[in-house]
Amino acid sequence: MEELKKLYTQHTGLQVVTCDEIAGSGSNRKYYRLHGSDGSTLIGVVGTSLDENHAFCYLAKHFSERRLPVPAVVAQSQDGLRYLQVDLGDRSLFDAIKGGRDAGGRYTQIEKQLLHHTIALLPKMQIKGARGLDFKNCYPQEALDETNVLFDLNYFKYCFLKTTGIDFHELKLEATFRLMAGDIVSIPGDAFMYRDFQARNVMLDKDGNPFFIDFQGGRRGPVQYDVASFLWQASAHYSKSLRQELINTYITSLKQYVEVNERQFRQNLKLCVLFRLLQVLGAYGFRGYFERKKHFLESIPPAIQNLRDLLQDGGCPYPYLREVLTHLIELPQFTVAPEAPVKRADGYKTTDNNPYVSRPEDGPATFSRYDGKGPLVVRVFSFSFKKGIPEDTSGNGGGYVFDCRSTHNPGRYEPYKNLTGLDEPVIRFLEDDGEILTFLDSIYKLADAHVQRYLQRGFTNLMFCFGCTGGQHRSVYSAQHLAEHIHNKYGIEVHVCHREQGISNIFPARRAMIFAAGLGTRLKPLTDTMPKALVPVAGKPLLEHTLEKLKTAGIRDVVINVHHFADMIEEWCQQHPMGMNIWFSDERQQLLETGGGIKHAAHLLSDARDGFLIHNVDILSNADLRAVSAFGRGKAATLVVSERNTNRYLLFDDDMRLVGWTNIQTGEVRSPYPNLDVRKYHRYAFAGIHYMNPSLFRYFNEWPDKFSIIDFYLSICNREPIYGFVPAELRLMDVGKIDTLSEAEEFLK
Repeated sequence: MEELKKLYTQHTGLQVVTCDEIAGSGSNRKYYRLHGSDGSTLIGVVGTSLDENHAFCYLAKHFSERRLPVPAVVAQSQDGLRYLQVDLGDRSLFDAIKGGRDAGGRYTQIEKQLLHHTIALLPKMQIKGARGLDFKNCYPQEALDETNVLFDLNYFKYCFLKTTGIDFHELKLEATFRLMAGDIVSIPGDAFMYRDFQARNVMLDKDGNPFFIDFQGGRRGPVQYDVASFLWQASAHYSKSLRQELINTYITSLKQYVEVNERQFRQNLKLCVLFRLLQVLGAYGFRGYFERKKHFLESIPPAIQNLRDLLQDGGCPYPYLREVLTHLIELPQFTVAPEAPVKRADGYKTTDNNPYVSRPEDGPATFSRYDGKGPLVVRVFSFSFKKGIPEDTSGNGGGYVFDCRSTHNPGRYEPYKNLTGLDEPVIRFLEDDGEILTFLDSIYKLADAHVQRYLQRGFTNLMFCFGCTGGQHRSVYSAQHLAEHIHNKYGIEVHVCHREQGISNIFPARRAMIFAAGLGTRLKPLTDTMPKALVPVAGKPLLEHTLEKLKTAGIRDVVINVHHFADMIEEWCQQHPMGMNIWFSDERQQLLETGGGIKHAAHLLSDARDGFLIHNVDILSNADLRAVSAFGRGKAATLVVSERNTNRYLLFDDDMRLVGWTNIQTGEVRSPYPNLDVRKYHRYAFAGIHYMNPSLFRYFNEWPDKFSIIDFYLSICNREPIYGFVPAELRLMDVGKIDTLSEAEEFLK
């Protein structure tokens, strides 16, 4: 902010009196209105992408020189991350036509005049703006090509079409997409394609004249695309007659600059409309279904209606795609908009993950003030009724109290009088008798239901107490077994206290770390607009598949490292809590690799006394994570490995203890043991899943901030026992490349 103020002073010679942040449109750029000491204002922009900033400033300068209606850039910082532009005010075309939009498309004459005026200016921007323009300065590329089109079509397939559950032939659809991509890029024209031409990106000055903003994503492409983007915006509700009027206005204006074959223009426009509608449905699917953003969910039904109208007008010339889309528009869920979350005056609110279903006439179900407070801790006591029920120190008024005195009492027999329910002879007596097992079976069912609901609601305390005559045998056995049952099943923190025996123990919450910070380079172009963790497979993001697998293994506490599109991951997790406690290890400043990522997150993992599981977000497997965790407890580290074919292998001795690494293609060997004979050891491939004890953190001081965890394990395997673990009948898949996504869906089936 201070640097932006300095730039203002350098340019104007004035001091900034006030600086107001302006709500952005979802990009990484931040906008500020800077008020000078003379009362004048400029808009200050702070961006995070040098290339994007350069594209905007270059285009703004080029368009301004040709007297096109854009905000002039008046100053730019030396580092290229900040610039100042003319202040056009606060009123956008989107705001100006709000009345007609809210009225379902019944626009007034004044609103229609604004629309006609705006679209009549578009050809001037597209044709005159392209003259003398060096398209190499466009961001991220100079022209629309088949790769761009295929990316957006596959975005529609993965983020929208597959979520509906519609059956379709993958290869037929892919062939159609390739044909369509070729047709779109072959549309004649050498114009500037705005790419994001919509009412939100048109500002009106004090005289009501339109000015175009946010054109930094523009490139060479067909003029019809911008017309489709503007007139088929889902929330605008433009009628067919108004669309035709505006298209006629556009064509009339376009003829001032180039010759126009109207029949061919309209045919190509239909193709661009089809492409644009599939493109926005992909975006709505991702932002709505995966990120649960209300605005995008509400935009889906009108977008489907636009698609329905287009198909009725013969706007899809591809038979198989038309068949798939016809099936799509007939789905009942697209006929009405989803209900929005409801806020009430008392401050309680419903949320997307509300566990309650209420009758419509009763109003929305609400959370209480105790909901969503944090991780659940269960406390289990054994006690003697003679000495009273244990006190509830949480302030919640106590929980369940169970009377064990109806079951067979070992204390009546001399051999067991000096033993407790933790001792093997007493355990054997109770289990051979069987009465207490029947007793506990009912309690397990009751406890499970209660724990599940408390986790769902975000409650923090739950108490179970077992009483018997002396608080020594039956109550101790019952309390211990319920504590172990809850911890094993749900992985949450459980405190067990045998009050009369003076024995206490804590089963710590099971914890895991998910590596989700990677750039996902091999998944481009999907990862140009989303993080690898949110790439959808079989209708769910990779992150959701990983979280579900961890949850099935009884893990409720998860640390996720974030870097690439970190905000999107954090927002997705807020919208999808999944009954888990999630913390983020922020690597926005620098990607730290696997070892550095654990080191950076150590403060979130150090209290996992039994160790914690580590899982790459792009790994799918049938591995039993409970078995992995059970094997790993008590060991320094355990690596899940497999016998798959690769060039790089970890080396293990007969006890499956790590001794080194080799690349069989190059012959390279790395090991702390000198002159290691690779032929004497077992070769396994690392599976991207491992279990680590925090005791290894003490070695991190020897390492920089950024390093590989495999390098770390290899460096200490002669000092600490690092084991390999091969799960039974392991099936494993690394979802690392675009062409593996379809295979991954079959794998999950």
